[in-house]
Amino acid sequence: MGMAGLFLVLTFQFLITTKLPVNACSCGPQHPQENFCRSDMVFTAKFLSDPQFNHTLHHLQYKIKVIKKFKGFEVLGGIPHLPKFLTTPAQESLCGYRHKALAKNKEYLVAARLLEGQLYVTSCSFVKPWSSLNPAQQLGFNQTYATGCGCQVQPCLSVPCNVESDTNCLWTDSLTSASEEGSQSLHLACLPHKNGLCSWRSLSTEAPQPTT
Repeated sequence: MGMAGLFLVLTFQFLITTKLPVNACSCGPQHPQENFCRSDMVFTAKFLSDPQFNHTLHHLQYKIKVIKKFKGFEVLGGIPHLPKFLTTPAQESLCGYRHKALAKNKEYLVAARLLEGQLYVTSCSFVKPWSSLNPAQQLGFNQTYATGCGCQVQPCLSVPCNVESDTNCLWTDSLTSASEEGSQSLHLACLPHKNGLCSWRSLSTEAPQPTT
């Protein structure tokens, strides 16, 4: 199967698993840690171009420059093979990502899927200005979220909610705030303990205090 066929299959599977009509795109909430753990590659990058249609892939592509590497670059076999493009469906109805503001000097945090050497994002992917993340979230993407990928953030969209496993953390931001951007998303990570249980823990952003 060629690249175009693989992308179409991936997009179709996304629509089926989210039970959406083919003429619409809607994204469920995800904690930043889940975005990190479920993505193949996570990094910051600058967008260098408007989207260009790739006739071989039948998708749009953005030219990017990778700045900081957080996850997944070992699969590329070395530093010289940094990705140069982000690929996305051409149709917004198929969750095609549209970069709203082309600021070549602004870094964006990108959590992407890797498919046969191509980086793939949709409008449901985590793509945000790095400066829009608070220091706790920046620390999470830089080092802490990776230690919690054996745990799972379990959304609680309506009460009552019960934790399904000892490795799950109940995510209640949608109940306590106007959006999923509540205190758990902004300041906490679901991390394991030595006994194998997982629980919410603070993403500390304070510099170590000097000893006296």
